[in-house]
Amino acid sequence: MSDIKHGAPEIPTPLRVFMTFESTGWFETTQKQKEQELLPNLKKILNEWEENGSKLLGTFDRDIMTAGSSGPVNWHACFLYDVPDLQTITNMTHAFRDAGIDRYFRIEASIGRPFFLLEN
Repeated sequence: MSDIKHGAPEIPTPLRVFMTFESTGWFETTQKQKEQELLPNLKKILNEWEENGSKLLGTFDRDIMTAGSSGPVNWHACFLYDVPDLQTITNMTHAFRDAGIDRYFRIEASIGRPFFLLEN
């Protein structure tokens, strides 16, 4: 018999958030627009996320074996964060709209929890 017990999931504090990131309008822009507008705005938002109480746990970028459209998985990269609350998650995704880069990038958050057999 095992000592492992698995009951109903509990909502963690902080929230574990998996964010998928897709370059939607990126391919319709010029190199100048990418370098002078889109990447600086994206970097600014990502830096602001460091100051909102969230903790970046890891990233994953699929560009080693892919090029072009994201394909059926609908994301190019993903970010894993611990985030203090739902409003912070909403603020993180809204930052793309507020900066006007939601035409070029898509961000989507999924809330979960650490996997009970690997993280205590």
